[in-house]
Amino acid sequence: MLKMAKSKFRQIYDALPTRAARAPKTVWVERMAEICMVNQSTVRCWLAGTQKPDALKISLLSKELGVPADELFS
Repeated sequence: MLKMAKSKFRQIYDALPTRAARAPKTVWVERMAEICMVNQSTVRCWLAGTQKPDALKISLLSKELGVPADELFS
């Protein structure tokens, strides 16, 4: 089975801790959705690689995360 390389966006998400009073990954997904004005399920699709955000949303995410836009979803 062919395994796709993880995007930088997914790597940032995977690096978050999994346990806390409020799951950091859930908070992170909520924040990314808020910044881009999309549903949390859309952000989860980006993480899964089934969808990719448009250029404006990539720019917003890049500024928030401090990662160059061309590295986020490559």
